[in-house]
Amino acid sequence: MKKSFIYLTAAVAVFAMASCGSNASDAGNADSAAAANTGAVTYTVAPESVIGWRGSKVVGIGEHKGSIAISEGSVSVENGKLTAGSFTIDMNNIVCTDSIPDEYKQKLIGHFQADDFFNVAKFPTAKFEITSVEEKAEGTNTHVISGNLTLRDSVKNISIPAAVTIDGTTFTAKGSVSINRLDWGVNYDKANMSLSDKAKAALKNGVVSETIEISLVIKATAATEAPAAEGETKSGM
Repeated sequence: MKKSFIYLTAAVAVFAMASCGSNASDAGNADSAAAANTGAVTYTVAPESVIGWRGSKVVGIGEHKGSIAISEGSVSVENGKLTAGSFTIDMNNIVCTDSIPDEYKQKLIGHFQADDFFNVAKFPTAKFEITSVEEKAEGTNTHVISGNLTLRDSVKNISIPAAVTIDGTTFTAKGSVSINRLDWGVNYDKANMSLSDKAKAALKNGVVSETIEISLVIKATAATEAPAAEGETKSGM
């Protein structure tokens, strides 16, 4: 019983993913998706594109990390600039890269896919759809990409600082952001819980952080090269 509780607590912690000391970015209401113009060049998201995740407990030490596969997607580039795009996240393809036995990794993943977290049986995919792109240089980042993130049956708008590179037929975007899982209803506050279940839920939600740190690496290719914007080279933005 004690071992089961330990690994259940670990499972709770994983998708409470948070960077140490960081606060989650504010999530806003869903916005209209950006539309690509007729002259835009479409870049198809490559299989090596991935979403990374990392998390820790509010109390105690230790963290968990892994990745989630991107099943499909595309971005639109016009005059050398990113203008629109979306990609689909395969919630059935969650990977844990912790240095623990495979048996326990599978238990953790099983908890992620259950109704307490993402209810993968009902919501097998998540989605990110670009709503706006702002050129904003800060550190290694070149842009702020805003978009609607769909998890379970909730849609919220988030902004991700990212380094964007367009070089001929190759597109790359790398960025990271922390979000509050409660904004998407990823919690234990179920309406049909018994009093004892609600007490357990309060304990679980108090043990783990409410924030999730996600990172993304998007790689995409186009059949033809997008024309560079006036005054810019083909390899930069």
